[in-house]
Amino acid sequence: MNLAHEEQARIAKKMLEIIPLVMRVMSLEMRSTGHIFAAGHVPLLGMLNHRTYTLGELAERHSVSSPTMSNTITALEERGWVLRKRSLEDRRVVWIEITSQGRTVLDDINRHVEKRIAGLLDELSEQQETALIEGLTVLRDVFATALERDPTLRHE
Repeated sequence: MNLAHEEQARIAKKMLEIIPLVMRVMSLEMRSTGHIFAAGHVPLLGMLNHRTYTLGELAERHSVSSPTMSNTITALEERGWVLRKRSLEDRRVVWIEITSQGRTVLDDINRHVEKRIAGLLDELSEQQETALIEGLTVLRDVFATALERDPTLRHE
């Protein structure tokens, strides 16, 4: 393995260490918002905030069965966060869309988590903040490019 590959492996390992920590903090913060939901609800609302999906599409993207996804959607529907709408073209197709209440909950959760994360970064120096923003921008660009190039990675 040459130096470049060793450094890339070190970066990948560091990412695999960091991402679970970030997700744990975010998950704990989401739970403290006062909204009652299961772990998979927020990503679903996030997806539905961008566009409607069929039940089958959601099940496939979350690697669960259609009945399992149907139960999840029922829970979100009971909270008033999503609606099921039957397709006018094909009555067998059911579209799932986020409601205004679902958007409000998602926005509330995102604001709460963002505020908490910002608070965790209070102790950073200006130089550390700059380095972090630059690093996160590079990371975002790398993953956005990967999504553009590889259709199997796309959510939409």
